[in-house]
Order: sequence, then structure tokens, then C-alpha cells
Amino acid sequence: MVVLWQTGIPRHIYAALYCSWRRVAREVEVLKDIFHRYGARRLIEFGCGIGRHGYLLSKMGFDVVLTDAKDWRYGVAKKLPFAKLDVLDEDVNVNGGFDGGYAINFLTIFKYNDMVKALKNIGRIVGNRVFVADYNFTLYNEPREVRIKIKGETYRALLDEERAEPIEGGVLYKYRVKVLDSRGKIIGIEEDSYPVYRKEIVFDAIEEAGFKVLEVRWATWDPVDYMYKLVNKESDSAFIVMSREE
Repeated sequence: MVVLWQTGIPRHIYAALYCSWRRVAREVEVLKDIFHRYGARRLIEFGCGIGRHGYLLSKMGFDVVLTDAKDWRYGVAKKLPFAKLDVLDEDVNVNGGFDGGYAINFLTIFKYNDMVKALKNIGRIVGNRVFVADYNFTLYNEPREVRIKIKGETYRALLDEERAEPIEGGVLYKYRVKVLDSRGKIIGIEEDSYPVYRKEIVFDAIEEAGFKVLEVRWATWDPVDYMYKLVNKESDSAFIVMSREE
């Protein structure tokens, strides 16, 4: 089982910082509209993380199965069915008769060859059903400091270090975030890296994996509100709707 991303930030703080209900609800509205359009009700989520997207979709009447290489689920998302699944494992198989699938904030963790491999394996599971993935083609432009309050306690997330190194087709973004409590004690650190590819590279990977793009819902990333905002023209981010070529 390959775990490409993990965090040292406590889950309840990570959820408030990076997966607020407000942000997740915005992304779920996009997914809901897409799945209604393509008649998909029984869904599988790849790389579910703490599971909030799947939880909100389930509240809207969708049947959702969460999957990830490790069980990161937090809070109410633990009520949903879950399966450990490594999308880089070519023997991966999930039987469920799904109408569609999705992966949010997920494809960005993969380098090109692994992205192709992951998409091929996802294609084996969803077949020729609709699959949706988002991608931000530019750096997130993270704020240097974010403050949140949880049950009366104030926490600060500080972007301690960041740099971007050129790679073929894009850049490799490296960062270090540390979270401090109100007394200045470090309670969590996340230090990792991920590639950021140009649009044409991501669409090449999708095509190489055997998918055809059905439509693109363009969005722009707002680093202040820390969420996508849909736009009516080509932009820095996208929800890519695809299905496997028959």
C-alpha cells in the first residue's frame, strides 16, 4: 500500500484549516450538478481524505463509497462505507456497480507516470461511467499565516518554507507548514511536495490513460477564501469530466 501524502497536523485542526465545510460545500455543488447531468447516483470517491465530500453527497441522496490508501476519515464521515484502495496497484479491484466516480484534491499528488497509472486503474473500476477530477494548474499561492478558532482555542498555521523547482511540464512545489497553539507551542507539522503541471500535460495524462474529456468546468482558486470560484472561461483550475474510451 503506497501512501503518497500524509500530514502531521491533528485531524480536527487540518479539517478546519484545509477542508472547511464551506469550501467542501462549494466543490460538492459542482459534483452534484455534474452527476445529476450524467445520471450517476452510486458513486465511488478516490482519495477521500477526511471524507467530507462524500458525506455531503450522501446527505443529498447519493450512495457513496469512500476509498483511500489509508483511513483518514474524521467525524461524521466515519458513518460512510470505506475501503482501503491503492490506485497505483494494478491489481486493484472494487466491485460495486458504480454509476460514477470522483477525486478531489487528489490528482495533484501524482507525478506524471503515476497519474497515468492511477487513472488507468480508476478506469478499470468506473468503466465507461462518468469520472470527475479537479486540478489546479498553478501554485495555490498559500497565505503566510492562517488563524482559526476551535472550541475557544486559537491556532496559527504558518507557511514556514516554500520553494518551486522546475520539472518537465511544470514545477515541483515543496513546502513546510507548522501549526502553533495560542501559547506558541508547535502541535503539528506538514512537510511535503507535489508537482504542478501545465494544462496540456494533465490532459495528455488523461488521454494516455484511455479517457476522453466530456466537458471542463473552469474555476479560479481564491487563496484568501481558500476555495474555488467557478468562471465562464479558461482559467487556472478545472473540474474535468471524463469517461473511459470504449
